Formats: sequence, structure tokens, C-alpha cells
Amino acid sequence: MDTTVIDEAIDKYVNERMEKGRKSAAERFLSYAYLRYGGDELNEFLKKVRGLTRYYVDFLTLMENPFKGPELAWLASMITVGAVSCIMMGDEEMRITGIFLFSGTVVHAFSLLRMVAKKWREIGVMIAIYREIIEIVEQEAQSLV
Repeated sequence: MDTTVIDEAIDKYVNERMEKGRKSAAERFLSYAYLRYGGDELNEFLKKVRGLTRYYVDFLTLMENPFKGPELAWLASMITVGAVSCIMMGDEEMRITGIFLFSGTVVHAFSLLRMVAKKWREIGVMIAIYREIIEIVEQEAQSLV
């Protein structure tokens, strides 16, 4: 069984879930599974969906940490520029440049915080939706037995 088909089914569930809600998305996902795969293939399809979805949950849980991505490098560069700008503000000739650098660093710090908050929110929603898929698949697999 090709993983692109499984990915498409998961993506369809996510899109339907965002637009119309959990019940409609679950019904559409299960109807797709039953129409596309009958009998023994259905159980295999559900197992692969569960496995791939668990992988996505694990991956997104790892990526949810802002210190595992480019945000850490951005934070380190802002700290460095902020420290240099403080040193520059201490020198009479470089004070204006230091003030401009420091104000830019503060603006970028707020931008970084906003970006991290948005990332956490989006990843949290995706993890919740993927966990819903796992629940649906496990309930359906139990009903097949």
C-alpha cells in the first residue's frame, strides 16, 4: 500500500475537520476507507494510517519545542546584537548607532515571540487533529474484530 494514498486520506481528514467539524470529517474519512479498501485491505489501511499518524504526532511534538528549530539561532543572534548595541551605547561616538541597533533588536524580539506563539498554536491544533484520527482508526479497528 502506497503511503501517498494514506497521506491524502489524512490530509482530507484535516481539511474537512478544519472546515466542517469532527463528525463530518470522521464520517467522510471512514466512508473513504470503506469505499477504497474492503475486507482485509481495510484493516491494513487502518493500521498504516495509525502508524503514520503516530509518526506525525511524534514529529510535531519534537518540532513544537522552539529550541529545536531556527528560532534558537535567531534568539542567539538577537542576544549578540543586543549586547553589542549596549556596548556601543556606552561610547559617546557610537551611541546613536547603538540605540538604533537595540531598538531593532527589541522589535525583532517581539516578532520572534509572536512567531513562536503562532507556531505553538498551529502545531498544537495539528497534534490534536492527528490524535483524533488515531482515536477514530482505533475505534474502527476494534469494531472490525
